[in-house]
Formats: sequence, C-alpha cells, structure tokens
Amino acid sequence: MFCNVVVICFWLLNAGSFSACFTLKQSGRMMCSFVEEQYYLGESNGPEIQYLQRNVLLLLNSPDTEEERAARAREFQHSGVITFLVKDPSLYVARHADEDTDKLQCEMKRYSTAGIHAPWPGAGGAGADTPDNWFTCTIKHRENQFSVTAFLRQPPSPESELSIGDTDTLRVSAVFVVHSGPTVVETALRRDVRLDCGFSVDHAGPDVTVEWRLQLRGDRRKLFSYASRSGQAERLEGEVSVAEIPRGNASLRLAGVTLKSEGTYVCSVYVPPLYSSQDIQLDIVESPRVSVSRSSSLTLQEGVEEKLVCDIDGYYPLDVQVEWLREVPGERRLPHVVKHILFTSHRHSMDGTYGISAFFLLRASLQDHGVDYTCRVSHKSLRVSIRKTVRLSVEAASQIGTILLGFLFFVLLIMLAVLLKYLHKARETSNKKKPY
Repeated sequence: MFCNVVVICFWLLNAGSFSACFTLKQSGRMMCSFVEEQYYLGESNGPEIQYLQRNVLLLLNSPDTEEERAARAREFQHSGVITFLVKDPSLYVARHADEDTDKLQCEMKRYSTAGIHAPWPGAGGAGADTPDNWFTCTIKHRENQFSVTAFLRQPPSPESELSIGDTDTLRVSAVFVVHSGPTVVETALRRDVRLDCGFSVDHAGPDVTVEWRLQLRGDRRKLFSYASRSGQAERLEGEVSVAEIPRGNASLRLAGVTLKSEGTYVCSVYVPPLYSSQDIQLDIVESPRVSVSRSSSLTLQEGVEEKLVCDIDGYYPLDVQVEWLREVPGERRLPHVVKHILFTSHRHSMDGTYGISAFFLLRASLQDHGVDYTCRVSHKSLRVSIRKTVRLSVEAASQIGTILLGFLFFVLLIMLAVLLKYLHKARETSNKKKPY
C-alpha cells in the first residue's frame, strides 16, 4: 500500500501537480505566481499601471546536477509557465520553508534597487559597470507559521532581456534570504516573548544593517538598530544579541510584555543594494475568569424569584461573548438560550484588562426542577468556551400555607356575609313608618 502511494505521488509530480505527498525540501519545486507591473497610457493620456500575473515553476537547488534540473524545466515548457532554475552555488531556500507544498503560497516579483548600484560581492557578481537583474521570491505558510523572502540574482548577459516570455527559463542564484517565524504571535500579559528574524548571505562578512521598529495605529518607533560597518548598536527597547547578528540571527526578545507592547514589529535587513523586511504581529490575549453568584446547586421554592449573575473579569481584548443556557440533563437537544439577558457596562482594570457581568431574573417553577443553568463564555484567548453551571432544585409550595390561606378566605367570606346582613337589617329598620 505504501509503495502505491509513493508511486502516485511521483506520478503527480511528473505530471506537474504538486500535492501534499512531499515537502518543499523533498520535491525541490513549487508553483508560484509572477506579478509584474505594466504601464500604459490611460484615458486621460496619463500613465497608468496594471498588474499582470503569470504562472512560474520554481526549481530549487537539489542534489541533481544542473543538466538534470534543466531537463526537468524543459518538461514544463509546453505548459506555458515561466521556469526559474535556481542553480548552484545558492543559498538553500527550502531550509526555511520545509512544509507540504499545498500549505505554502509563493509570489515572485522583479526587484528594483531604486538606482542604487553596488556590485554584489558574492560568487559570480557583476562588475561595477554592469548591474545584475534581481527578483524576489516570497514563500509564506498559509497558517502564518513562517515567511521567507529570497533574492534571486540573474547575472547580466545577452540572454537576460527585460521581457520574459511565457515559456522562458531563467537561471538565477539565491544570494540573500530573510526569514521569520510565526507572523502572528499571541501571548499573555507579563510574559517574555521572542520574535524570530534571521537572514543568510552567500558571502562572508557582509555589510549588513539590522533594524527593529514597532508600528501601532500609525505610530512607528525605533526599537533597535545595528550597522556592521561601524559596529555600533542602538538599543531603545527589547533585546537583540549583537554577537548573534554575524551568524544571521537578529531575533528580538521582549521581557514582561504589557498592553503597550502590542502592535506590528518590523524586522528589516539591508545588505547593499538589497533590502527586505518581515512583519510580525504581536497580539496580547488574556483569558477571562468566570464565576457565578450562586454555588453549583441552588434550591428555591416554587414561585420565588432569584437573580442569577455571571461575572467575567480579567480578559483582553475587549470582545467577549456571554450566554446563559437552560439545559435539561440527559436530553440530547440543543440547550435553550435564555432571552432577556441584561449586561453591565464594561469594567476597566488597572492592568488594562476588562470585565463585565451578565444576569437575568429567574422565577422558580416545578418545570425547572433538576435543570442546569449554565453561563457560557467565549473569547479569543480560549480554544474551548468556559462554562459555569448552577443546578436548580425547586420545592413545591407548602400545603400548610395553602390551608391557612383557604381558612382566611373562608373567614373573610363569613365576615362579609354578617356585614351584609347587618346592613340589610339596618336599612329595613330605617324604612319603617313612624306612628305620628
């Protein structure tokens, strides 16, 4: 059975279909979208821009020889795709994106150095007077587990024209890679957090500049910067190990995060003339504490009213969902959501977390005997909702009280009858004629 699965996977790969049978490391290939800007004359006779998207086959360096990889590239020429053949020597891009190919998304673009021309010092770099052609390849995990941007260099030659045909094969080399870990990081308050950011260059001792910035609601402030040329580091917030930067590790450590730590952290790495940045979103999430005003069991007499209160405190961010449910133990029906729930205003704690209370007025009925009333709380920080349950026991009204009530009613009737009789007799007496 295992052999059959492997054969099917190889057949899919040879047919140009990329399945979850292999990771990017194993297959060494994946389909990407190639996005290009195209300028044209608009209706107002002014220049306008549109984006063209074409399919690209990315063939990464592998144990195969370049001739074998070129032969593999020719297999796809009839499919109308552009082939980027990453040749040796190159940085191993797949090392930072080792995942099933169906969990990855890949986008390629041309890269402009904005008029800055610095001869690339790596192997096969262009001369001072001849600029290289540059492309970027960004591979992201669909569930935000990592992001990788690789710079692909195409040395200038008569074959490297500006226009790229739909079936062209471009021989490039990966010379600079910037990568990060999870692009969205969630943490509770007062925890220590590490934001992963790293890079690799195809030559030793590169002229590199590293910078961290925090961006929140339009505000952008510097946290750290380092330039290898001067050897100087500027530390404002957080901690980056300067000793680790030459090894390609530029990760940022934050100690005891607060709500002010929340935002988008931007790790940028500059190796002239190439610049790349990775965005990492840090979200603060604090789980709520839930309690109900009564213990797990409540006994009421029939007809008595009781207020059931659910208190939710210490959560962040603000959005929280609170429901009171009426559940009959043993029944397979969906619980009934109690209507007419009232909420207090949000409470704001000193540490920035929030609180709220949800309550309703319960009138005890014999139909509620043995029923569970559950406060269910859902929040971003919770994988499973928090439930706090009160089981209700209802006692029938006392028979002695009913008898006494009936007796009092009977006495009132007698008194009323005597009073009416007295009034009637008094009226007859007043109506009799006097003798004179």
